[in-house]
Amino acid sequence: MRRRSTPIGWPRRDPRHYRFAIPNAVWEYQLRPAEFVIFSYLCYHSFTSEPILEEIAAGVHMTTNTVKKYLEALVDRGIVTAEWSLALDVQCITSEKFFTLPNEVFLLRLSPSAFVVYAYLLLIENRRTHTCHPSYNTIAAATSLSKNTVMKSARTLLEMGLITVESSSYFDKRGMKWKGNNLYTILPVRPAVDVFYQRQLHQLELDAERRCVLRRREEYDRHHPRAALCAPAVAQATLDPSQQCKPLYAR
Repeated sequence: MRRRSTPIGWPRRDPRHYRFAIPNAVWEYQLRPAEFVIFSYLCYHSFTSEPILEEIAAGVHMTTNTVKKYLEALVDRGIVTAEWSLALDVQCITSEKFFTLPNEVFLLRLSPSAFVVYAYLLLIENRRTHTCHPSYNTIAAATSLSKNTVMKSARTLLEMGLITVESSSYFDKRGMKWKGNNLYTILPVRPAVDVFYQRQLHQLELDAERRCVLRRREEYDRHHPRAALCAPAVAQATLDPSQQCKPLYAR
């Protein structure tokens, strides 16, 4: 008898429920990082009515003025309509002309450049092993970022637990050893989100403790004025005119 892979009564995981599709054609437009993030959010959020500017700004963690500026740029390039709906077809998730991103990616507050690099790694990853090995120059050319920005973004993704990075090497025909491209492994996003929220909670606890210390210090200063404590020291520091140094030779 064949064993069930999913326990009875448990809902089966449907990729469409926790991932969203982005058309591969978007890379042909060489979007700026902020434009790519906003376009991805429009792909993620299925607006039943006209999108609200404030809602988009909150979702991508940008100001409304910044979002409005980049939305107008997307409209001018024909990627987004004047009503801020998608001009590219992103509905057919089963097509081979799409790649997917996890819904939780917007919770991590990634910088636009790190977001673009992460999306590109998901575009070219091996769907079975979840690995890829592009060079920094290849990523920079595809994302329109500088090599230094790509390296910095890769370190950010590594620190957040979204990817692992392994160095590689190879031997040429002469037997000389050369450094190869890094091997990137895409990790599940859920643990990275959990770690991110743990760090946020820890930071909130530190901020609360700091505010408590400052409040106690202010109360202490009100009950123990500093002027009374510092007055004797100031008086001692002031020299008496009679005790000032006199010239050695009087004229």
